[in-house]
Amino acid sequence: MEQGGAAILRLVEGDDVAGKSGLFFNGMNEARANPQAYDAAARKRLRELSLKLTGLAR
Repeated sequence: MEQGGAAILRLVEGDDVAGKSGLFFNGMNEARANPQAYDAAARKRLRELSLKLTGLAR
């Protein structure tokens, strides 16, 4: 739990990440997300399915 808290505090207070947005971190290290996260079609399918399953589909 302490390691998770330290990672969050680094993102809040760290000069090396100040002003940056849209980054993915694995613990304390900047990383790449799963390749599907960068696939626009996969994101669209996930959004549509999520809206359907939650009853929020239009």
